[in-house]
Amino acid sequence: MKSDFKVLIVDDDAMNIDILKDDLEEKYSVDSAESGEEALELIPEFLPDVILLDIMMSGIDGYEVCRRIRANPDYDDMKIILISGRAMDNERQKGFEVGADDYITKPFDVDNVEMKIQYLKKLKE
Repeated sequence: MKSDFKVLIVDDDAMNIDILKDDLEEKYSVDSAESGEEALELIPEFLPDVILLDIMMSGIDGYEVCRRIRANPDYDDMKIILISGRAMDNERQKGFEVGADDYITKPFDVDNVEMKIQYLKKLKE
């Protein structure tokens, strides 16, 4: 059964969005954005519980999107999971410094992503 828990997928690669959507939309309310700019416009309307946020995007990158979300106190309850092809410790550290709650490296395992979402959902409840 689909829950009211909302997940926003932000990635400039449509294939990554499709992979995540196919798995997640059976259980959650899911929306997506293909750029940081689009995500920032969508967030006030959709009000996601969890944001799966790609770091490397043209225009506003995931780090800056994360910073902007964290600068808005209305979004304090939103959880952000950064997704990146970069696995270096300094990249992870930068992600946590800008306010991410978790960090997943590509290629990602959809089951692992869902497990993290389930954990964050339980924390919120």
